[in-house]
Amino acid sequence: MFERGVLIPLKKLNIPERSKITLIVEKTERIDDLKFLSYTKLLREGEDAEELFEF
Repeated sequence: MFERGVLIPLKKLNIPERSKITLIVEKTERIDDLKFLSYTKLLREGEDAEELFEF
């Protein structure tokens, strides 16, 4: 997900700290605001939101 210039991965990425990566966007999709706010709130609270959303 992309929010205010920050990429939020929907799946856990096992990338070592300070690694340089190249991202390729293959598909974009809009989600409704309520779902987005719920997901970001769970991320801020440190909850594992993966099982609540379809991937």
